[in-house]
Amino acid sequence: MIRLAAPDISEQDIERCAAVLRSGMLVQGPNVAALEDAIAGFAGFGTCAAVSSGTAALHTALMALGIGPGDAVLVPAFTFPATANVVEALGARTVLCDVDPGTYVLTPEGMAAALQGHREDAVRAVIAVDEFGYPAPMTAIAALARGRGMAVIEDACCALGSMHEGVHVGAHADAACFSFHPRKAVTTGEGGCVLVRDPELVERVRRLRNHGIEARDGLADFTAAGLNYRLTDFQAALALGQIERFGPAVARRRDLAARYAYLLAGTPGLALPEPDDGHSWQSYMVVLDDGLDRLAVIEELRAAGIEANLGAQALHELGYFAAKYGHEADAFPNASRLYRSGLVLPLHTGLRDDEVLHVAATLKSLIENG
Repeated sequence: MIRLAAPDISEQDIERCAAVLRSGMLVQGPNVAALEDAIAGFAGFGTCAAVSSGTAALHTALMALGIGPGDAVLVPAFTFPATANVVEALGARTVLCDVDPGTYVLTPEGMAAALQGHREDAVRAVIAVDEFGYPAPMTAIAALARGRGMAVIEDACCALGSMHEGVHVGAHADAACFSFHPRKAVTTGEGGCVLVRDPELVERVRRLRNHGIEARDGLADFTAAGLNYRLTDFQAALALGQIERFGPAVARRRDLAARYAYLLAGTPGLALPEPDDGHSWQSYMVVLDDGLDRLAVIEELRAAGIEANLGAQALHELGYFAAKYGHEADAFPNASRLYRSGLVLPLHTGLRDDEVLHVAATLKSLIENG
C-alpha cells in the first residue's frame, strides 16, 4: 500500500527517545528545551513554547491573548475543527469566512466580507490557517486585523517550513501554532508548539501549559488557571533529529508536489492546488468535479494499493457548528466544495518517484474512464 503519510523517523531518532526512557526523567526537560531552541532557530525568529498538541498550542495562544466569553474570533470555514473548537472551548463565538478555491486559505477579501456587520470591537482576533502548508497572505491579513485592533493567530499546524514573503510563516502573527501529529512533516506522536516574538506572551503560554505555575521567592505560586499541556522529554527527543534534517525534507516535498502537478496537469475533471514557492506541502489535495463520486474514487485507489482521503472540513456543515450558528448550507460555497470534493493524495519523504507516477496514472485513468 502506498501510504497517504508516513513519519520520517530514523533509528537514531528512536535511540534518542529510548535514551530518555532509560534515564527515567520523562517529563518536560532538556530535550524539550532543545526542541524549542531548534524550532525557533529553524524559523529564524521568536521564542518557542512546546506543548502537548497543536490544539493545545491554539488553546494556550488564545488564552494568553485574553480571548474569552463575549469575544468573537474569525476562523476560515475550511479547516480541521480544532481551529474553531478552541474558540468555542473558551466561551467565545466563531465567525466563519470563506476561503480561496485554489489556495484553500483565508484571504483579506474574504476576511473583510465576514467582518461586515460586526462592530469594530466585537471581533477580537483572527485565526488564519496555512492549510496543507500553503502560506496564507499574512502581511495583508495582519494589516487588516490590526487596523481593527484584532489579535492575529496563525494556525501553522501544517506549515513548518513554509515561507511567506521571504520569512518563515508565523513571523507576521502575534502567535504561530504548530502541530507535531504523525500526519505532519515533523512528529512527536502528539505534540505542538507556540512560536511568538513577544517575550511576555511566550511566558504566559509557558505558565498556562504548566498549571499556571510561576516561581516566586523559591516557591511555586499558581498565578493563572492553567492546564497540563506539557510535552514529555522523550517526545521532544524523537523530533530533534527530524528538525536537523528538515531542510532537505521540505525540498523533497516540494519536488514531489511538482511531479504531481506535472503528471496531473490538464486532467479533465480535476483541479490542482495553486503552487507557491513558499509552500511546504504537508499534503497534496486535488479537487474533483462535482459529477465524480469521491468515495468511489477513494475505494478504487485503495483497490489499486493507494491510500487517499478527504482534506479538511467545512465547519458550517458539521453538527455542532450547524446547530449553534444555523448557517445556510451554501453560506460558504468554496469551503463546501472543497469539503465535498477534495481528495488528498500520498505525499511524504519516503514516497518514491515511481510511486508518484503510479498514483497519478491510476487517478487519471479512474477519472477519464468514469
